[in-house]
Amino acid sequence: MYLVRPADFADLPALERLAQQAGIGITNFPANRERLNDKIASSRRSLQTDVIQPGNESYLFVLVNTNNSEIVGCCGIDAMVGVDTPFYSYRIDEVVHASPQLQIHNRIPALFLCHDYSGTSRLIALVVDKAHQNPTAMSLLSKARLLFIARYPERFTKRLFAELRGENDQQGQSAFWDALGKHFFTMDFKKADYLSGVSNKHFIAELMPRYPIYVPTLPEAAQDVIGVVHEESSQSADILLNEGFEFRGYVDIFDAGPTIEARTESLHTIAEQKMGKALTLTESSKVPMHLISAGHLETFRVTAASAEPQVAGLALEKATQDKLGISSGSRIQWVAL
Repeated sequence: MYLVRPADFADLPALERLAQQAGIGITNFPANRERLNDKIASSRRSLQTDVIQPGNESYLFVLVNTNNSEIVGCCGIDAMVGVDTPFYSYRIDEVVHASPQLQIHNRIPALFLCHDYSGTSRLIALVVDKAHQNPTAMSLLSKARLLFIARYPERFTKRLFAELRGENDQQGQSAFWDALGKHFFTMDFKKADYLSGVSNKHFIAELMPRYPIYVPTLPEAAQDVIGVVHEESSQSADILLNEGFEFRGYVDIFDAGPTIEARTESLHTIAEQKMGKALTLTESSKVPMHLISAGHLETFRVTAASAEPQVAGLALEKATQDKLGISSGSRIQWVAL
């Protein structure tokens, strides 16, 4: 069984292990002890802050295997990116080149450097230990963030996005980076990816080309990976796409991985979640699985368990109530898994 809760400083060694296992391409979860410690501190500070509207708060959650209390995953939310420095993306658009005299009219795809997502909430760092990448654990961890957003809508923007990890080879080399970014940054993809995760982002604005990049001028290998999701991120991508996220023509400036977005209220988990009382379930046969959350901010908890919706609330097994730290009559939030 699994439980999602806010990260604490005692989780740091486990988060380091997960970051090292995640490898290259997840810039918002670097394998750097100091940076991960800062993320935990920022999350704890954000949970302790009264928020009227979103700002530079961030929230980090861990997935716990309740059989042995081991941390086996993590995920997070940035309340608003681009608060201190612009958040850069490439927008895929077309440039028209035409000659009436030659009767030629060409529409050329091009990459435009932009910061259209600045001021928007972002889902970050969905990382799960390989031994626990099963549908229940992955869905629980990913959707727990959405239940948190539904519970505290004032802390987030009405628009939400997520960057999906782009394609790179087994050695961590990105064909897109080698064709474009490498020429401006004079460093390999691994180093650029690491610096983006641990340092100030000003170097991106200082070094990235200002003019549109015509896609046909890039090597074919680089063109082929634009907007392509890394194989190891396909499961987490499918969960978000099934929620209602869509690709709208934005990609990461380093590996060209796709960015997907949605209006917060249109996502299935947020639109369908309910609030009510916890009841005690006496008969558990043929009872459907639900995601169930309880607690407030620092004590926020989410689990996946069998439960039965009733007029008066949601009926849970006593073991599930104990895991969430609640009793019959407690206020809970739920959605069908």
